[in-house]
Amino acid sequence: MSNDWFQFKQFLIRQDHTAMKVGTDGVLLGAWAVYGGVRRVLDIGTGTGLIALMTAQRAPHARIDAIELDQDAFLQAAENVARSPWSDRIRVIHDDFLSWSRNSGERYDLILCNPPYFKSSGRITDRSRQRARQDDTLPLNRLIRQSAGLLTATGTVYLIIPHSRFHEAVEITARADLNITRILKVKGTQSSQVKRVLVALEKKFSPVEENELVLHDVDQSRFSDAYRQLTMDFYLDTDVKGR
Repeated sequence: MSNDWFQFKQFLIRQDHTAMKVGTDGVLLGAWAVYGGVRRVLDIGTGTGLIALMTAQRAPHARIDAIELDQDAFLQAAENVARSPWSDRIRVIHDDFLSWSRNSGERYDLILCNPPYFKSSGRITDRSRQRARQDDTLPLNRLIRQSAGLLTATGTVYLIIPHSRFHEAVEITARADLNITRILKVKGTQSSQVKRVLVALEKKFSPVEENELVLHDVDQSRFSDAYRQLTMDFYLDTDVKGR
């Protein structure tokens, strides 16, 4: 894989002008979400446009809004969308989600976000990278609360967060009158600790479906069969290997 681009089965991601490149987190979230019957989708902090494009591939009748605050990332996402087969169904928006969401008037069946989920440490000096990784501009509590206000009655919010912030997310979700309906705990290898957690949040209550995913085989030389199965609609075979 070139550092400047990443080729998927049905689309190409150019990433030479963005702080955050294509990574496992974004691919996981886009592959794990359930798209059946969705018509309106919002991708918050779209970055390169990866999740918006995965959504367009999986949900052929959906119209997708992809919002991005960073100027360079917005331009890169717009370029990637324009070059894709689904440019007529994806609108890339250059704005701050927290401000935009208060006045948008939109309602979505599906909201996805691979958020800047690390608490601010001041150690990242690159401003674009800081916005992409640290939650100064998109705190988790405001992300969940304002996403809840944009959901249809049967809609779902999908997030990927560090395991260390899972219990915080549970508390925020309850205060936002949402319920966690699905959980996927992600480990690097079978013997390692849980690293990430994917959650599905809905207004309705239902029993929680909880599963675990191991990313790599024991020697970490390749992705696990479970990860390969989950992402098989997107990766080229030559791309699916440990990194």
